[in-house]
Amino acid sequence: MRLAHFSDIHVTRFPLAGGFALKRLAAVASWGLAGRRRHFEGSDERIASLLAHVEAQQVDHALCTGDLTGVATEAELARAAELFGERLKQPARWSVIPGNHDRYVPGAQGLFEKHFGALCEGASFPAVKHLPSGVTLVLLDSARPTSVIDSSGLLGEEQRSKALSVLSDPSLKDRFVIVALHYGLLRMTGRRDSRSHGLRDDLELMRLVDRDDVTVDLIVHGHLHRPFTIKTGRRTIINAGSATDLHMRCGYNLYDIDVAAKQVAVTRFWWNAQGGRYEPDAGHALNLTVRTRA
Repeated sequence: MRLAHFSDIHVTRFPLAGGFALKRLAAVASWGLAGRRRHFEGSDERIASLLAHVEAQQVDHALCTGDLTGVATEAELARAAELFGERLKQPARWSVIPGNHDRYVPGAQGLFEKHFGALCEGASFPAVKHLPSGVTLVLLDSARPTSVIDSSGLLGEEQRSKALSVLSDPSLKDRFVIVALHYGLLRMTGRRDSRSHGLRDDLELMRLVDRDDVTVDLIVHGHLHRPFTIKTGRRTIINAGSATDLHMRCGYNLYDIDVAAKQVAVTRFWWNAQGGRYEPDAGHALNLTVRTRA
């Protein structure tokens, strides 16, 4: 089974284009003075190229782990939906979950669901997709609007409880189970993310996925724009990084999954700005094969 995983594509418009909000006002400084505008300049073209490149790899399924937008304006989400086009009608082949930038302010409530709910089981989380290949996707929603100085996420007790019920179901034992969320559980250093930037209930989720009675083969996420692979006590975590951030070697991951062997081969593609295309990143450390269960 072949799965594409990309994240943090950030359709970016001027932060106040969607109406005034204090956090959007603060984002103007990041957009203009801190260089965010340059990081995602021309992102629409890269996103279109990305989606076409993913399809050219003959994937069975494609997964985006959030941050479709810059500041969750109607214009940004509508443009992201326009770029996805007919793919929005193909939930069997495409999945999208929200990132913190897609729920940036309280005024954005319902906008992600309006444009992308069809690709995540109506945005009722945890959303579960049992793919015919033997892979099961368990999609979590860790995004929420926060204050000006906070970009943290939260699953909450109710969603974690439902996730435990799903992951401890014995029927998953013979399937390859992937847990997807926007926020990471660990940084590439192996340390927890900061309270104001990371997942607030990260320790609770780590304890959940490391339990003996749950079935989890792989955890995937975005949020942190540099890609990496790391482990909890028992589980492999892969961060796809940003697919469009020009400030770094942006790109996406392709997973070739052997369900029976409980093994995944990872191939990294990067954006070649000179060539104007995504291409294999031959020397990247993410090009590896992981056995997910002993």
